Formats: sequence, C-alpha cells, structure tokens
Amino acid sequence: MKSAKKPLSGSAARRHAAELHKRAIVIDCHSDILMDVAKGYVRTGKQVEIPGAVGWRPPFELHEKPGAWAAWPIGNQFGTIGQYSIPQFVTGGLTVQVCAMWVEDDELDCALRRTLEMVYWFHRETEDNPNFKLITSADGIRRCKREGTVGGILAIESGEALGTDIKMLDVFYRLGVRMVGLAHNRRNFFCDGTQHHIKSAGLTAPGKAAVKRMNELGIVVDVGHLTMTGFRETLELSTQPVVLSHRSPRKFFPLKPEDSPFHPGYDLAGGKEGLQALAKNGGVFGVFFMGSKDVSDVVDDIAYVIDLVGPDHVGLGSDLYGAQTAPKGLEDISKVPAITESLVRRGYSDKVILKILGGNFMRVFEAVWKD
Repeated sequence: MKSAKKPLSGSAARRHAAELHKRAIVIDCHSDILMDVAKGYVRTGKQVEIPGAVGWRPPFELHEKPGAWAAWPIGNQFGTIGQYSIPQFVTGGLTVQVCAMWVEDDELDCALRRTLEMVYWFHRETEDNPNFKLITSADGIRRCKREGTVGGILAIESGEALGTDIKMLDVFYRLGVRMVGLAHNRRNFFCDGTQHHIKSAGLTAPGKAAVKRMNELGIVVDVGHLTMTGFRETLELSTQPVVLSHRSPRKFFPLKPEDSPFHPGYDLAGGKEGLQALAKNGGVFGVFFMGSKDVSDVVDDIAYVIDLVGPDHVGLGSDLYGAQTAPKGLEDISKVPAITESLVRRGYSDKVILKILGGNFMRVFEAVWKD
C-alpha cells in the first residue's frame, strides 16, 4: 500500500512531525520496566543515566540491599533501566505505556506472588507520581491526553501468573489488569509459547476457556508470544479484536520462512496468512524496536505490515531491553518522535500516522474494554 501524501524533507518535515506527534495519542504496547521496579532497582519517577563501562557507580538512592549491585555488570544486565521512566515518557510524547508483568524461570515456584508484587509497585508508582495514571478505560486515555499526563496499562505476559485457575483473571481484572498474554516462550497450563527447536502445540482446553473469559471480562488478548498454532486458534476463538503487542513482522511473519533469521528454530509458516488473519480479526500488530538497526529499520517493519494488510493493523510495541539491542536513534522511549518524523519523510498521510502512533490500539481498547 503506497503513501497517500507527498514526502516532506528538511526542516518542513521536522516541524510537521513535531506538530503531528504533539496532537497524537501515542501508545507503546510493551515495556518490562515493572520487573526492575519490583526488584527495587529503579523507580519510574526519575530518569536514570546508564554510565559507561569504566568507573561506573550505581545511583545510591535506588537500592538498599547490600551487595545487590555486584551482580550488575555493564550491558544488557541493566535491562530496561535507563530506557523507560516517566520523564522519558513525557519527553517522548507518550500518552500511554503498557507495563508488562513477566515471571522469570527461577521465579516460577512463586509466580502469583511475583506478579502481585509488580501489581503493588505499579499502583505505588501511580500514587507517588501524580502525573502517572492507571488506565482501565479508553476514556482514561483521552483524559490523559487532555490533561497532559501519562497513563499506564497493566498487562500480564505469560499464564504462569494464573496458576491453573482462570478465576484469577477475574481477580487481576479487579486489580486493574486490562491485557493478558497466555504465553511467553515456555509451555504452561494454558498453551505453548514460542520455543527454539521445540515441537510446540497450541491452546489447551483451559487456554481456550481463558480466551473466552477474557472476552467476557473485557481484557485484551495478547497473542504476541503464542506459537503459530495457538495464534491461529486464538484468532478463531476470540469474539473481540486482539493485539500482538511486540514482535518484528519481517522476522516472525516472513513471506517465506527462510527469509527469517529464526528459521528453522521457530514455526514461521504462513506469515502473510497470519497477518491477514490478524487483520480479519480487527487486531493490531505492535512493531518492536529491540534488535533493529536504526529508526529506518523499525519503520521498514511498520511499512511491511501496511503493505500486506493496510494501515489499520499496526502500532508500536517497543520492548527495549538493554543498550546493545536498541536501534540507533531509538535508544530509549523518549526517542519515539523519531518514528513520526521518519513516517512523515516517507510521505505517509497524517491520518495513517495517527493510527500507527496509537489510534489503532485505541480502536481495540474501545472495542474490548467495558469500563
């Protein structure tokens, strides 16, 4: 699908992109910052600068446990720290940040408790930062835009948090959770996730029941880490549009499996058909930044989705996790306006750009959420 507007260049492109970005509802559909907040490593109210590899010292106010910093070498061990914070949300013009809750392998024996700790810290962050709001409705997003505040959406990433009981969906709903992905990369009670070189299945019977319950409650279903089998089964089951919160479409939904660097470790069959099924469902693909070379590479991923299924089914799902895997020009979430400028320079219309920045996710939230 070609652009419907003549490309702009130079200062004209910069000015128009800045005006458009300021006007947009900007939604990023994936960050793991809550993991580091809940571990006591960082708070969202302050921007943390990650130092160079020589002579670095941790910010003294961030952690009280003796020796905790000894396990923190420079590099991706910093995780999301330095890439997401409320000041960076504001600089980046974000209206909403989705905050995922994921349980690491060595925490599976206390998955529920670990997830509840992240819920606690999310609510604590909203209490301690008046300009950061819990979002449970589309009206809440619009209110943030009007007031110039930033919203956060609580999301579960992987079904281990639910144990073996889908009633936990009701509990988490009451705590403010409005998006759930049943899998990460592991196999669990509800489904299989994408695992390298593992023959994987799709949804279990409880997994299918969970999708149905999410539709009933008004929780957005995230298909981002499901196997291709589970992805297709969810699209067939769900009566509401879903999101694929964070992936690279060219790597995970290639036209030919051999075009992807993950071939043959992942099931990558029928990538184009998968995107078409997502579009038929009314869903939205969140293009992630991690692992891309630069801003242009990320926008190439956005263009790939648009070319295959149109501009109504693509958004942003950054998933930044460490400086080494961040694209040049998108090192942290404050740099999101660079995407808007790149889209303007490529000649995409204002209407299309507003959809990409957040309008498409807003459409899904309005359709699914019942508040």
